[in-house]
Amino acid sequence: MVHGSRIKRDKHYMKKILITQRLDFKLILGVLLSLLLVGLPFFAYFYNFHRQQLMDGMEMSSSNIGNLILHTLESGMLQNDPTQLQEEVNILSSQSGVKRIMILNNDGEVKISSDGEMMGRTFNKNTEMECQICHEMSYELRKAATIINDQTDEEIFRSMHIVENHEKCFGCHDPDNKINGIFLLDVSMENMRRQLASNNKKIIGTGILMVIATGLVLGFLIQKLILIRIRKITDITNRISQGNLDEWIEYKGNDEISNLAQSFNHMTANLKESLTELERQKNYLEYVINGIIDEIVVVDRNFKIVTANKAYTDKCGNSRDKLIGENCTLYLEGTHNTCPLALSHECPAARTFKNGTLQKTLHSYLEKDGREIFMEIHCSPLVNSKGEVFQVIELRRDISKRKFLEEQLIHTEKLTSIGRLAAEVAHEINNPLDGIQNCLQIINKTPDDLPKVETMLGLISEGIGRIAFMVRRLLLFSRHHKLNMEPVNINDIVEKSLILIKHKIKSQGIYLQQNLSANLPMINGDSYNLSQVFINILLNACDALEEKTDGVITIETVFIKESSNSCVEAEFTDNGIGIHKNNLERIFSPFFTTKDQEKGTGLGLSVSNTIIGEHGGEIKITSKEKHGTTVRVIFFL
Repeated sequence: MVHGSRIKRDKHYMKKILITQRLDFKLILGVLLSLLLVGLPFFAYFYNFHRQQLMDGMEMSSSNIGNLILHTLESGMLQNDPTQLQEEVNILSSQSGVKRIMILNNDGEVKISSDGEMMGRTFNKNTEMECQICHEMSYELRKAATIINDQTDEEIFRSMHIVENHEKCFGCHDPDNKINGIFLLDVSMENMRRQLASNNKKIIGTGILMVIATGLVLGFLIQKLILIRIRKITDITNRISQGNLDEWIEYKGNDEISNLAQSFNHMTANLKESLTELERQKNYLEYVINGIIDEIVVVDRNFKIVTANKAYTDKCGNSRDKLIGENCTLYLEGTHNTCPLALSHECPAARTFKNGTLQKTLHSYLEKDGREIFMEIHCSPLVNSKGEVFQVIELRRDISKRKFLEEQLIHTEKLTSIGRLAAEVAHEINNPLDGIQNCLQIINKTPDDLPKVETMLGLISEGIGRIAFMVRRLLLFSRHHKLNMEPVNINDIVEKSLILIKHKIKSQGIYLQQNLSANLPMINGDSYNLSQVFINILLNACDALEEKTDGVITIETVFIKESSNSCVEAEFTDNGIGIHKNNLERIFSPFFTTKDQEKGTGLGLSVSNTIIGEHGGEIKITSKEKHGTTVRVIFFL
């Protein structure tokens, strides 16, 4: 039963995993992102480092080329032949990568240039941006090379060489001047950019290949070392979830997944032991519940049957599987009938769902053979973790035999009470009989005195009426009748009960005090059985006052109105010998009595407690030895 429900619940447990949710995808993506985060700063650093290396190489190459060109042009300068010098400059500027060659005098004027547009241009070191790059610095910090943008915004690497004034130059230049001019060599940076771009592509390509290779190797390792083993564990756990607890995960090595598989095997073994124990306990509980002869049925909030025991299924003649989901109703005489109107209006299960408390009711019905069946129904709430009643357990007990015995006990106690009241009843009958006899004697003596005869006949009729009333009350009290619940007034029942016992109270010299509250609400009860309860209580009070000369019995009725639980109480108090505290807990036990055998059977309070219990009420007794007793009969509304 447990395995079946679990299999049904886990039928669609395994779901298809999207590729973006797979563990290998997440691990590989995480590793690649980590490589990317680490590689980007590294690439930026390497790019700048490589660019700086190329720049340094270009600067050194330009310096060497510039010195070489300057040495080559030196002969032309010494001959002071500008035409020849211009031709040599033009030839040298045609070399690969050389953008232009310029020779400036001390005033910054371009005297020789491979670029005709630059001839005659004067560079102002104070205003020209190209000049300020170096001339704003101190002499020691001035660079021999820099990067500039020409008119077309092309980046140019310019190296600068000082043409120093030597002795052999004094023929044309002032010996006082240390510098004869500036030699500028402009080299295009296009080759360097192409080389840098090519190298970057190689680096990026190599990086991509490394990332792909890393991903493939990592994917292979993850598949081999993790995912394949996890899939095996998943397949085994899926079969275990379907109830096959004999499955076992094979593992090798001593890594984390092996430890996981080993732990899972231990868990499966423990789970199997636990489920076996649960199954054993479940079967044991089912044996216990099915061994109970009372009908037990569990219903939900829609009053649908959830489960039931064997006594209930035998009663209705269906299996438990067929009953589950059916409406909760009474099965009378082997047929499926709806609840009787009287019971459906006072459904104890509905009250339990509403109040969340234990509810009890008594229902009676007739079998086909005319036998009256009494069914006692107890409803207990099942509460979830939120404190809500989600199901109710109904226990239905056939108490017909017990009811019959209780009625016999009640009738026996009635006869016992009648026996104890016999002297008082005889006295109540004897007094009118004496009066009737006297009246008859007077009529015999004066038969012709019609007015007197008429008066005597009236007295005789009144005496006969008193006797008839007393006999009728005695017959009603002693009659064996069925429980008949109807609206009754407690004050009326008290008054009717006193009719049979007032003479005993008077004969013992007991003072009777009545404080009956007016306008009491009606209660639902059986007046004859309640009268028996009150007579039993009053007889016990008279017995407790036998040896007292100042005995007092106080009868008080009261209506107690409360927001949650209103009630009507009838309270009987005497100032008699009281009850010993050790006997208070036993006074409702059948056949328990402290009186002489001829005065009591020990059934009075037990029967009274049963009767009041059938009325949904309770009896509370407080007593102090040698000071008296108070009996409170409470009827809840």
